[in-house]
Amino acid sequence: MRTLIYQAIITDPTLNSLGITGADSFAVDVDTPQDRPFLQLRWGVNSVGLDVSTRRSLVIWVHDKPGDYTKIDAIILRLRSLIPSLVPSQDTQGWLQGARWEGDSEDLTDDGHRTIARNTSFTLVGSGQ
Repeated sequence: MRTLIYQAIITDPTLNSLGITGADSFAVDVDTPQDRPFLQLRWGVNSVGLDVSTRRSLVIWVHDKPGDYTKIDAIILRLRSLIPSLVPSQDTQGWLQGARWEGDSEDLTDDGHRTIARNTSFTLVGSGQ
C-alpha cells in the first residue's frame, strides 16, 4: 500500500499544482525538508483482517510556511478525495480494498520544523505493505 499511496500522491495534478511534486515533498530521512509545503506519512500497525487482508491507519501530516492554512486546507481536501478514489487498486505488493477517511486535526504549529501543520487520517484495508 505504501507504494500505491506514494505514487498516487506524487502523480496527482491537483496536488502537484499545490506544491506536492515528488520525493522532495516528503519528510523521510530529512529532519526539516527545504521544500514547502511538505508531507509526512505515518503508517500505523497492520491489524488482523480477513484472510490476507489487513487494516492499517495512515495519518498524513501537511506542513507549510507559517502564516496561512489555505494551502494546507486545499491539500487535505484533495487527499480526502484522492485516497478513497484509489479503491480498488493494485500494485506489486498487493491490493487496496478499502479506504475510509477518519477526520482531520485542528490547526497546529511544529516548532521543530518551524511550520504550521494539520493532519488527515484514514483507515486502509488491503493486502501487502
